[in-house]
Amino acid sequence: MAPPIFVITGPPAAGKSTISRELLQHFDRGLHIPVDDLREWVVSGIAHPVGWTDETARQFSLAEQGAADLALRYNDAGFAVALDHCCGPPTLDHLVERRFEARKVVKVVVLPSLEINQRRNLERTGKNFEASILSETIARLNPLFRNSGLEEQGWIILENDSSRPEEAAKWLLETSLAA
Repeated sequence: MAPPIFVITGPPAAGKSTISRELLQHFDRGLHIPVDDLREWVVSGIAHPVGWTDETARQFSLAEQGAADLALRYNDAGFAVALDHCCGPPTLDHLVERRFEARKVVKVVVLPSLEINQRRNLERTGKNFEASILSETIARLNPLFRNSGLEEQGWIILENDSSRPEEAAKWLLETSLAA
């Protein structure tokens, strides 16, 4: 049986990438696919999510489909995969239903408190934009993830305010394998 595909979402700066990398350390082979990285491969004509347009939606869809293609290819080769994306669970549920049929898929929402989420956003480095530009988006999205009844739809909620990434990843692994 192939290792799992983890579909990990949450607001920007929630800790999705950190948790993904930590989680994959528990497998012999693991691949982390941040959908935003695929979007950043666009050399000219990129449509950024601030100021959403039809072209932004199209480019996100292309990145999601490309990420799914990579996830399937690597999963077929025996890799555990963490697909990391901040879009809403309904979009990811649709992607899982269309693309990951007959796969072991673990759906995870990484969700710190709004205060911690905002602080992590302002403290992170390595982004090619000023982090404060996402403050308003985080203020809008964090409560939406929290109040959407996702557990009833098969999502694991990882509230990661105080846990260290390695503890959170271990808890997530134990929880997902018990399901």
